[in-house]
Amino acid sequence: MAAFIVSLLTYRALKGTAFRLFPFFLLFIVATELIGTYMTYILRLRNNSWLFNITTTLEYIFYAHIFSLTLRDPAFKTMARRFMAIYPMVVLLNLLFVQGFTEFHSYTVVLGSLFMIILCCLFFYELLLNPLEGELRKVPMFWISTGILFFHLGDLSFDLLFNLLKNDATGKEFFSSINNNLILILYSCFIIAFLCQRSLVKSLSH
Repeated sequence: MAAFIVSLLTYRALKGTAFRLFPFFLLFIVATELIGTYMTYILRLRNNSWLFNITTTLEYIFYAHIFSLTLRDPAFKTMARRFMAIYPMVVLLNLLFVQGFTEFHSYTVVLGSLFMIILCCLFFYELLLNPLEGELRKVPMFWISTGILFFHLGDLSFDLLFNLLKNDATGKEFFSSINNNLILILYSCFIIAFLCQRSLVKSLSH
């Protein structure tokens, strides 16, 4: 919610950049979390995996879209775009023939997380090849990539063990606490990125 509010407050600076869709994406995430909470605690539904199967798939596609706009190497851009086209089909095949729509698609989430890590590494690789003249901490995409990298590196362990831990209350609670901290890191990095973008626009206008 905080990241969404900051994206709205800084939207003027985000317009015309690779980050212009962030407010809409974050609104979608907030709405999904509220709906998921309502389904679980108010409607008392036992299974809302289908909702988060949709959300996580669109989340990976969105992040890949950001990288397709910000990576410099044409081959890296093409890789991100191909992922955007192929990944939804892989998820659908998994839901149809492997894990089913009522189960969380942990297999394809692992695939998505691995690809997000690869895209982040490609971004940092390009930074090494083309050092910036200014301060790295003021670069919005640096913070976006850092948040995505840390989140998916940490979350990958849960994704890999999901099928073993989904019926273990203690294990689920432990990894849930880890996930909450990773979410805090992810959206804090997004907030910093939005503020950096606003500062960048202000400095260019003077």
